[in-house]
Amino acid sequence: MNCTKHEEREATGTCVFCGKFFCDECLVEINGKNYCKEHASNAVTEQAATNQQPNIVINNANSNVNTNTNNNNGFGTGISPKSRTVTALLCFFLGFLGIHRFYVGKTGTGILFLVTCGFFGIGALIDFIFILLGSFRDKYGMVIKNW
Repeated sequence: MNCTKHEEREATGTCVFCGKFFCDECLVEINGKNYCKEHASNAVTEQAATNQQPNIVINNANSNVNTNTNNNNGFGTGISPKSRTVTALLCFFLGFLGIHRFYVGKTGTGILFLVTCGFFGIGALIDFIFILLGSFRDKYGMVIKNW
């Protein structure tokens, strides 16, 4: 294999940084590792960085003037975009089938309600009470408040 820079010379090693083959003239040994002259400065900088404590500069001179321009219709505000009226009606009439849980995105417990007839009616009744009190939550943990 020949040197990458001097094609007439036989390569004696590879640079651990770039992996190319180089001759004795092009290689530099630093801490027992061979680097090409192009990447030797990176090795010296890396070695110096490992021997120093980091210099951390925090500049908080500017006042924090962040403005939220998020317009996502209820998402991220803690209030679900789902309707509490629809959820309450679904729970009252079809709660034993878990349809209200499918409506708010809780598919897993909706299937469980479907199989167990709304936990034998008790689960549907508890959900209906939570919906009326305004503390029933959707799939994302947001409260369903909007009538």
